[in-house]
Formats: sequence, C-alpha cells, structure tokens
Amino acid sequence: MRRFSDEQGRQWDVTVGRESYGMQVFLFMPLDGGGVRKALMTADTWLDGERELGDIDEQSLRERLGVSVDWTDTATM
Repeated sequence: MRRFSDEQGRQWDVTVGRESYGMQVFLFMPLDGGGVRKALMTADTWLDGERELGDIDEQSLRERLGVSVDWTDTATM
C-alpha cells in the first residue's frame, strides 16, 4: 500500500486489488472518506501488481487515478 496526494492535495491510499475476471487493479481509497476507485494495471498476477505499485511514480499514480472508475463499476475500464 502507498499514500499519495492528487493535484488538489487530497490524500489517497492505493493498493492492489483483483477483479473477478482475474485482472489486477489499482484500488484508490481517499483518506477523507468517499468512494473507492479502481484502474486497470498492466500486471497479470497479484505479485506482479505489488511490484508495479512499488515501481510506479506519484505522477503516474495521479494519471491512473484520473482515468479510474468507481470500484463498483463492472463495465470494461
């Protein structure tokens, strides 16, 4: 898990999640409450997802947050 700030200064925790169809996703959770969001990862496994999360820079996390959808969204991302 990592913590970062978006462009507005809002704090987020991000971790690796998995969709029911096996894709790995970034799960974005705002520290001040509100909706959890998700964005697809390039990783194929949870372990690869952990590596991807560890290696990604904060600007890229902000970009992924920018294209994220509500975590309950079942449509293709």
